[in-house]
Amino acid sequence: MHCLIALAPLYFLIPDDLPVINLRRWVLLIVFFTAISIFDAWRRWKKIPVFGLRPHETDRIASFAWAAAGITFVLWLIPKDLATATLISMAFTDPLAGELRRIYGRNSMVLAISFVVFFFLAFSTLAIWADHTVVACVFIAAAGALAAIPSEAIKSPVVDDDFLMLAVPGVVMGLLALYV
Repeated sequence: MHCLIALAPLYFLIPDDLPVINLRRWVLLIVFFTAISIFDAWRRWKKIPVFGLRPHETDRIASFAWAAAGITFVLWLIPKDLATATLISMAFTDPLAGELRRIYGRNSMVLAISFVVFFFLAFSTLAIWADHTVVACVFIAAAGALAAIPSEAIKSPVVDDDFLMLAVPGVVMGLLALYV
């Protein structure tokens, strides 16, 4: 399911002004996030089991709702090229890091592989789509990876890593892009 997050940048292909229904594109983000939030609240209220939920998510906000919040945040507030890099990188790095950690535990090899994968995906996306120099893409991707990997490792009952792995690197890369 995480890999489907890589499709979120297709949002940028939607016209700013939606023909026929006369709405702005960002309204779709609000509808998307609201629908996911309502479904998650209903799921918790009715105690409905959902495929793929981890046991600790039964009575709290599910990771898919946190991911929807992160997707909405990134698509709405982060520039297109950086949002695309963040979404694609998180979509593949987060599940990979989780599986590596499950198999090998928390160690420097898992962190290094996760960092390299996030960096490679972010750099590749920026090199293809961004208007930055190659050197700037290297710095931006490295900063995003340095922000994302610790965000993935955080296990908090307050906020899920599916939100943090989108919002934190998105903001870090966005701020750095202003200066490089």
